[in-house]
Amino acid sequence: MTKPRVMVTGAGSGVGQGIIKALNLSSLECEIVSADISTLNAALYRTRSAIIFPKVESSNAIHEICKIIKANEINIVLIGSEFDLQFFSINKDLIEHQTGALVVVSPPETVGISNDKWETVKFLKENSLPFPESEIPESLEKALEIAKTWHYPFIIKPREGTSSRGVYIIENEEDLLTSFDKIKKPILQKIIRMPENTLQHEYTCSVFKCADGSLLGPFAARRTLRSGSSWLIEVDEFNELKPLLMKIGSNLPFMGSLNIQLMMSETGPVPFEFNARFSGTTAIRAHFGFNEPEMVIRNYYLGKMLESPFITKGMAIRYLEEVFVDNYSDVDAEQFFGKGVVHRWF
Repeated sequence: MTKPRVMVTGAGSGVGQGIIKALNLSSLECEIVSADISTLNAALYRTRSAIIFPKVESSNAIHEICKIIKANEINIVLIGSEFDLQFFSINKDLIEHQTGALVVVSPPETVGISNDKWETVKFLKENSLPFPESEIPESLEKALEIAKTWHYPFIIKPREGTSSRGVYIIENEEDLLTSFDKIKKPILQKIIRMPENTLQHEYTCSVFKCADGSLLGPFAARRTLRSGSSWLIEVDEFNELKPLLMKIGSNLPFMGSLNIQLMMSETGPVPFEFNARFSGTTAIRAHFGFNEPEMVIRNYYLGKMLESPFITKGMAIRYLEEVFVDNYSDVDAEQFFGKGVVHRWF
């Protein structure tokens, strides 16, 4: 059997890079094709093949994307950008029919729940799971009324979005007045635990769903954040989280990976965000034995039964890296793709 050609969209994002790292770490033989909307994203210069991809919101996106997938003989499409997720979820059947490629993406219902924090709260309530107390303020006046009932501090953030973008801790009325108009479709949430810079109460976890509906995992890690991304990550069993994580996985229809973020309250773990996709810690999970890109290809594409992976323990500490492309400028970007240079500094 020839090596499957795997296209990773949003390859320049942290998620896209994590997928590529995980595939390179696996024993699975495949050809990785990185795809991104911008020529100046590092991952395009770390794979042998790369594609400039149209924005999914462009008017002719579906036609162009199907054309690209067919022309490049892509067998599997892995989604590395949150902005691509809804498009591929809605158009999964059409793309697969027109191209023959497997599109790894969860159903629109699940994508909708995970993309909207209010829908996430509703899902948790309906399934008798712990949830952060939340309100949708229809106006600033309504938000001020809620504040009088709740008291300060609390959180305001967009219903849609990830990586802590637009998240504010509201300490007083002035904070609320300043931040409210900055946020599109705001949601108010009571604070489960105040964020800390030490490994204490916040977790990023994952459950994997196989083609037959069985669940693998969970993978659980305690973390700190920097600029919205996991920075220090401690991987352990954290067995107290398992019943909650597996119940969430059992009640949601999803394909492959489901990322669950939660905070440990004084009474137990409280989930506050889902990502029905690979996440920014995909490569870290792969290192510790939970390689979701490899698992999804083996199970959904190759039809192999999966054994429960053995997850080791340890720490991941992130740092910055550069890709060097010599004698090159952005003017040349449409004509050149090839591996750049990454120095071995340490």
